[in-house]
Amino acid sequence: VVACTGPKELSGLSSASSEIADFVEKNAPKGDIDAALDAFIRFSEQNQLGMHLGVQKGQTILDSVVKGKPDIGPVVVLELGCHAGDGTLSIFKALKDRPGSKIISTETNKEWLKAAKRIIAHAGHGSHVQWIPLLLPEKIDFSDFLKKVKDDYQLKSFDSMVFDHEEKLFLPYLKTILEQKMLRVGGTVQIDNVKRKASALAKYLDFVKPGRNGFSTRVIQVDE
Repeated sequence: VVACTGPKELSGLSSASSEIADFVEKNAPKGDIDAALDAFIRFSEQNQLGMHLGVQKGQTILDSVVKGKPDIGPVVVLELGCHAGDGTLSIFKALKDRPGSKIISTETNKEWLKAAKRIIAHAGHGSHVQWIPLLLPEKIDFSDFLKKVKDDYQLKSFDSMVFDHEEKLFLPYLKTILEQKMLRVGGTVQIDNVKRKASALAKYLDFVKPGRNGFSTRVIQVDE
């Protein structure tokens, strides 16, 4: 992908993610998550990068995380595929009233994760939510990875999960999480593009059909 910003070219999405981080740092006040998210979306849209989820998808993430919150206390969220961090910012917004909460975000693209670290460090400055960014290689034993994360960060279970990694891994990763009892009863799982990628997600959607495997599933139309 090559996108243009005025007379300057951005060579590829990895470079674009760094450019987005530059723009957020320069145009959003430190510690202002809303301003950072707005700057992220604005830059990606203006330069036709396709790196942003958009306002509506960001809202579905926020709503899902809010729905998965326990009645009281800190919240633990797993985000698989954080890209350059705009979805992460929506999760931060959902947890602003729960100090001590944790967000574990993974990404396979090192450059995207590097950009996300810059953006979250800037936007999340002063936040009482702990953000844990982790590189998740494509070829990895996810079961071992999950056990290590659980032990390293003293986690019992996840209250909410956001899947935006490889679609082919949605179902096997979900099954692994369930086998390790890492999704709290009453917790939520959010994915997107269920209509556009219906074929690729067919087995996953069948697994989480209402009444199957304990899930209650709702599809939301997003027009962006």
